Amino acid sequence: MDGTRKKGLSQVDEFMKANQTRTVRVLVTLTASMTIGGFVLMAIDDHGPARGAYSLASYLRLDPIQKVTMDSISARKSTWNSIEVYYSHTGQGDLKQMFSQGRTGFHFLVCNGKGAEDGQIDYTSSWSGQEYVAASDGTIRICVIADRNSNPATGSQLKRTSALVDSLSRGFNIAADKIRYPADWQL
Repeated sequence: MDGTRKKGLSQVDEFMKANQTRTVRVLVTLTASMTIGGFVLMAIDDHGPARGAYSLASYLRLDPIQKVTMDSISARKSTWNSIEVYYSHTGQGDLKQMFSQGRTGFHFLVCNGKGAEDGQIDYTSSWSGQEYVAASDGTIRICVIADRNSNPATGSQLKRTSALVDSLSRGFNIAADKIRYPADWQL
């Protein structure tokens, strides 16, 4: 009986060794093919690191939302009861260009990369002074450089505007039903 048991154990040992060798071969082959595949994909890619909507490099260059919203207030906080996000109906621009065109009825401007960094949020003196604009008592107005057709909001603008609205609604206790977006806004 001892000999039969020993023979059975040696067969199990051989089976385990064979399976371990096979497992190692599969893992090495998988690692090598993934590495080669990665190099091939990088070789056929015709551009460098992403600089689009969700590029970490471009996102980190932007001011934090807290700095733009609460830290920029130089006067006593006003009572805000709603938020309105709307399009500029322009394809490009920055704060200076908007003001030179007489467009001053907003507290924040979210840029699209054509005039300022994509997703850059600028605040106006109306915000830092906590003043109402455009006959909108109690409404925080956010202008997004975009239009519905030829220059829609970029991914970075959508993401940064969402973060801005979230920060403002929490900071001023504004209910979700008091936040208005353009009809085609992607939440």
